[in-house]
Amino acid sequence: MQEFETVLLSTEQHVATIRLNRPESLNAFTRQMRRDLHQALLEVSRMPEIRVVVLGAEGRGFSSGADLTEGPEAGQSVERQLLDEYLPIFTQIASMEQTVIAAVPGVVAGIGAALCMHCDLSVMADNANMIMAFTNVALVPDGGASWNLLRNMGYQRAYAFIAEGGKLPAAECQALGLVNKLVPAEEVMSTAQAWAGQLSQRAPIALQQVKQLLRNAGAQTFVETFQAEAKAQNVCLGSADAAEAITAFMEKRQPVFSGK
Repeated sequence: MQEFETVLLSTEQHVATIRLNRPESLNAFTRQMRRDLHQALLEVSRMPEIRVVVLGAEGRGFSSGADLTEGPEAGQSVERQLLDEYLPIFTQIASMEQTVIAAVPGVVAGIGAALCMHCDLSVMADNANMIMAFTNVALVPDGGASWNLLRNMGYQRAYAFIAEGGKLPAAECQALGLVNKLVPAEEVMSTAQAWAGQLSQRAPIALQQVKQLLRNAGAQTFVETFQAEAKAQNVCLGSADAAEAITAFMEKRQPVFSGK
């Protein structure tokens, strides 16, 4: 397994854990960390035994956003930096078969908040805040934050949150559907890993299909989603896991899914 300069990668049974590892800067994103995170996600996506990924962080925060002490490379616009260095991370999370759970131990801001919202599931410290301070420094959100905030908050609340450069307490994030679970900060990682362990025992093909269906549904009509569900159902019913589920039900035992 590859080692990285700014992220930590480990695996246990069907779960991989990736930790952002620049705690001295609240895990602010440098060019190296963007590269490392993308490569770690790619490596995990190619591990057939891994079914769930926990994306966490060392230290007291998930990420403070971009490291403002490091600008784009010479001749590189910020637009190209976002498209070339950040977008591959986000598209990898959305496209990989594994479920990705964000584990947020504290402050999460800027493109770090966008990354958290883009994961499939999330666990947040109950004393954490999500900060969207772009307009405080005359900027706009990035990392697709506008897309996620609009869909969860509605136009006017999203506009106010962004325009005022404010912060959302963890409880409000949960109420708006931006995160799933709230726990004390010291329990964030253990809760996320326990959840990952539970999900890893469920039928992998079914969860893969659910992820794809939900990721695509926002850009589809009702009929297109109906058709996609029908196709996915056909895939699932033809799997060995579906047969195992039926056998386990008849034998009154828990199914053991192989992902086939």
